Amino acid sequence: MTSSGFVVEELARLWSELLGTPEPAPGAEFAALGGDERTAQRLAELLDEELGVRVPAAELLAAATLEGMAAVVHAAMKGPVAAPSSGPGPRTVPYEPDARPALSFAQQRLWFMQQLDPGSTLYNIPTVLRLRGALDRAALGRALDAVVARHQVLRTTYAAPSGVPHQVIAPPAPVPLPCTDVSDAGAPEAEARRIAAAEARRVFDLASEPPLAARLVRLGPEEHRLVATFHHVAVDGASVERFFHELGVLYGTPDALPAPTLQYADFAAGQRERLDGDALKALVAHWRAVLGDDPRPTELPRDRPRPASKSFRGAVAARLLPAELVRAVRTFARTERATANMTHLAALYALLAGWSGAEDMTVGIPAAGRTRAELQELVGCLINMVPVRARLDGAPDFRALVGRTRAAVLDSAAHQELPFDRLVEALVSRRGRDFMPVFRVMFSYLGERRPPVFAGLGPCELDLTGPQDTAKYDLSLYVEERGGDAVELSLEYDTDLYGPDTAALLLTGYERVLAAAVAAPDAPVAELPALRSPVDAHAHAHGHGYGHERKTDLDR
Repeated sequence: MTSSGFVVEELARLWSELLGTPEPAPGAEFAALGGDERTAQRLAELLDEELGVRVPAAELLAAATLEGMAAVVHAAMKGPVAAPSSGPGPRTVPYEPDARPALSFAQQRLWFMQQLDPGSTLYNIPTVLRLRGALDRAALGRALDAVVARHQVLRTTYAAPSGVPHQVIAPPAPVPLPCTDVSDAGAPEAEARRIAAAEARRVFDLASEPPLAARLVRLGPEEHRLVATFHHVAVDGASVERFFHELGVLYGTPDALPAPTLQYADFAAGQRERLDGDALKALVAHWRAVLGDDPRPTELPRDRPRPASKSFRGAVAARLLPAELVRAVRTFARTERATANMTHLAALYALLAGWSGAEDMTVGIPAAGRTRAELQELVGCLINMVPVRARLDGAPDFRALVGRTRAAVLDSAAHQELPFDRLVEALVSRRGRDFMPVFRVMFSYLGERRPPVFAGLGPCELDLTGPQDTAKYDLSLYVEERGGDAVELSLEYDTDLYGPDTAALLLTGYERVLAAAVAAPDAPVAELPALRSPVDAHAHAHGHGYGHERKTDLDR
């Protein structure tokens, strides 16, 4: 076999593993199979680990097809080695069992926020798993015990006798799994939802209680709900999916999984060690070059003045995108060597620019933080919010804006290791450190989730929706793939600042901007149709205004 043929075969295997698809043909397109900048970053790392060749994730995305990537990789194997796209990953070091393991930076922030408001449930992650079929409750209990035994972070509490928290890792023990039978209730489904809502409001005492509470709800002989509530200090979204995947595997085959190679306390120790020298200085210098000194969040119009303190009260508006628009976005993204994620984010920048008049905007996006092979299956809070700054100066068309967004997203992903709190500490002056420095708008693109599989049971449904009455940011736009050509938009908004009419108009405007942009990508962004600012209209109707007074023709 030629070396180029070997590269094609190896890439096909890696694509299949990363994207969960059969091995692709040479002409297959990475983005069409669900590839994005995160999977491209992971692919770059695997190529480095398995083939000893370094190719930046941006070059892999630009190559687009399996054949194109193979050519890039083959050239890199023959020529000078490319610079790594993200630098070396976090080194993990084992903590000493008799020591007091430090918290990771993300855990420290979440612990601190919980101390500020001990009764808060803002950082709860509630989940509901729908189980259909003849459930073996004993097997489910054993599987739950096994998963928690595998991952120390799920049985860790946090002590702070001198004010500085450390991890206290408990030995494995049976996990309480009480069962509530609602089969005789007049409306079992409604009663199950009520119980799930009550569990979601559970207040965790991080000093004395593990960060996971589970309850089984029986609706009938072959209908159950597993209600599991986590505290964010122990998990992120990827960890929750890993938890339920392992639960399903161990329910069917108790000894099916090898022991984890890494525990979260090891990761936390390695992160602390790494971000205490030249690596930290380099990351801070990079973000200072990107954001400048004392970066401030983009000021958007509001329905009401910003209160002195943040209540975190919120609501959610949602809508499905038309299937033909979903297909058009994917097609356009492929032609631009971008991803649907980048295209949707560019549309958000266009909408916010038309609404606020700003030409320089920063939006926060969640970075998974799983930049090395040993972190892929780790349960813990690895996620980090990273700022993505986009400029609309120079009257760019949408095609150019997508290019700028693509570059900014890839750059942020490559430098995601700097914890957001450390970024704020280094760049933002004390007078600028309100609760939401740098950005107040968050964007998250969620791929289609794969439900866990439980042997002998029907298809499972995992609901990660959570409460609909809180908001961490002024605005958070979630774009979620629901399977096939189904994509749902969810806008979480701060109800102290915005009303439901504004939220609905923003979603309508976003869809219109997206549709117009992919239909005419060479038109200047400033000429894209959107919605007339609902805040401006409201302010004039009531004789006041709390945001920008710029008037925009967003109706056409």
